[in-house]
Amino acid sequence: MINTIIFDIGRVLVEWDWQGYLQGFGFSGEKTEKLAKAIFQSEYWKETDRGVWSDEEILQSFIKVVPEYEEDVRAVWDDMGKCIWKCEYTDEWIEELKERGYKVYYLSNYGKTLREKSKEALNFTENCHGGIFSYEIQKIKPDYAIYKALVEKYSLIPKQCVFLDDTMENIEAARECGFHGIQFITYEQAKKELEEKLSKF
Repeated sequence: MINTIIFDIGRVLVEWDWQGYLQGFGFSGEKTEKLAKAIFQSEYWKETDRGVWSDEEILQSFIKVVPEYEEDVRAVWDDMGKCIWKCEYTDEWIEELKERGYKVYYLSNYGKTLREKSKEALNFTENCHGGIFSYEIQKIKPDYAIYKALVEKYSLIPKQCVFLDDTMENIEAARECGFHGIQFITYEQAKKELEEKLSKF
């Protein structure tokens, strides 16, 4: 029996459009590409989610890649919340599952600063039974520790949980921790697969 639904957040319950956000600054094509590689595509980006480094340490890691664009890196960082907005189906989906008696949690790689800058888009988390943002425990998916932390915090039974995430690597890790898993590609596809799994288990 499945009685618990666990959602990733980015590109599942909220849109995460850093490309459109960056293009909105009106930088040249070359500059946009350099900033994308220095910030969002950087190996250092995961440190925003891990929550170990300070904001300034993270910013300096980006800036050292493109020191000539320090001012622009800081400007992009300052308005980062504009990358995020809630999907139109999010509130209704969560509420419907709760009304049917399912427990609903979130498990997301998400940094403290980005969370603060996107509070409005994340207001659905208040309607969940609980959850974990990666920065809170300084572990990021697909590290098994983050899944185990959720299980321990809420006394969950993995085989009774289904986890939805847009990244297959994270789904595979969840399955190895005993969860059922569904890769989120589109809302329609994920909802259909979820209903099939709920009717089966």
